[in-house]
Amino acid sequence: MQLRWLEPADLPVLQRLFGDDEVVRFMALSRLETRAQAEVFLESIVEGFLEGSLYQWGLEAGGQLVGTCTLAGIDRDNRHAEIGFALERAHRGRGLMARATRALLGFSFRFLALHRIEADVDPRNTASIRLLEKLGFAREGLLRERYREQDGYQDALVYGLLAREWQGIPATDSQPVGR
Repeated sequence: MQLRWLEPADLPVLQRLFGDDEVVRFMALSRLETRAQAEVFLESIVEGFLEGSLYQWGLEAGGQLVGTCTLAGIDRDNRHAEIGFALERAHRGRGLMARATRALLGFSFRFLALHRIEADVDPRNTASIRLLEKLGFAREGLLRERYREQDGYQDALVYGLLAREWQGIPATDSQPVGR
């Protein structure tokens, strides 16, 4: 397992990953249906990196890209950011995202010296909730009817993890690489 920089060669996988209804159903993100949409998506990742507001790495396993792990909304003044992740269905249940997220959290707290990491989760997304709780995130609240969907509004759960709570969780063998 490795977190690495996303490249133009990854566009077909990004389109497949974020074009999968099952992957994006709990995200405030439209499906990527075309290569052009995937190109715009990758360009936004590069722009966010250059601005210092976003780090989104590809999750590679067995030599192939299978997901992404993201640190977004980086607020350096207040030292907090939001975490997100996506994984192809075929690779779920193997602990890959737990390892990738630990690496991203280690990077966030150690290298970026962030104080707080937040997650905004759809209450129906039980797999993400389990992962966040396993990593030590605390449920902090419910944002009622936060996101507009086709058939109404959806609530969001807010989870948070402070740097002092992260101490003592062992570092992983992988840190994000590239750029």
